Amino acid sequence: MSKVAWTGIFLIVIGLALGSVVAFGAYQAEAATRAQRTPEALSPLSPPAPIKLQAEAGDPTRGAPLYDHTCAGCHGTLGNSDRPLHGPLLNVYYPDDGVLAAIVRQGYGTMPPTDQHDLSDQDVMDVIAFIRTFP
Repeated sequence: MSKVAWTGIFLIVIGLALGSVVAFGAYQAEAATRAQRTPEALSPLSPPAPIKLQAEAGDPTRGAPLYDHTCAGCHGTLGNSDRPLHGPLLNVYYPDDGVLAAIVRQGYGTMPPTDQHDLSDQDVMDVIAFIRTFP
């Protein structure tokens, strides 16, 4: 073989070796970032004082479309978004409907309040009844 052919093969072998070293280094750097400890779970904020709404017991069937229209944009279709204290956690941390009513009416953390023009008291109770059906 000619000197030019050996030089080409030599450059290909060196290129593959250097590429492997660089790729392995990048993988190790990325793996070190992934291996960091996950942060501790945040506990819920102190709940607001429960409120009593002028409404009958909620109906989850009526609450479903209200939830979809008013709440699902942030909290997900079944409370399964990445927002803090989404549906299933609300049922665990806040079993009292009065506290959930206060959260809906007064807002909570970054959640804005909802007034009578957006949801009536009965609508709020229907939405809470629907939230209680989340898995």
